[in-house]
Amino acid sequence: MQIEQQGLGYVVASIGELGGVVPYTSYSARISYIEKHPDIIEKFTRAIQKGLDFVHNSSDEEVASAILDFFPDTSLNDLTGVVNRYRSVDAWPTTTEFSSESFYHLQEIMKAANELDETVKYEDLIYIKD
Repeated sequence: MQIEQQGLGYVVASIGELGGVVPYTSYSARISYIEKHPDIIEKFTRAIQKGLDFVHNSSDEEVASAILDFFPDTSLNDLTGVVNRYRSVDAWPTTTEFSSESFYHLQEIMKAANELDETVKYEDLIYIKD
């Protein structure tokens, strides 16, 4: 934002827009933990969904105000602009669920960055409650 405001550059494209759907919020737990503590897993999932609902049901300024403390060197005006930009490219999912396609897409990104050697099967890593 500051570079644009100073006239030193401009955004050519958004990584969020060009990168496609990438699941970026997840948690890891052993199946035994999930099965012994379904209430904790459910509460965590509901908390993430509540955050997504807040983002989708609030104005750009309300979202920016809620996260401003995490960006101490950024003005509310600038952060509001960033939230608007994220919203304009539909960067926030509406649900906590993600597809196998987005899971494999994330792994391709990780492999391209040399952060992952082998693809993991969606079915082997995702816990699906019966």
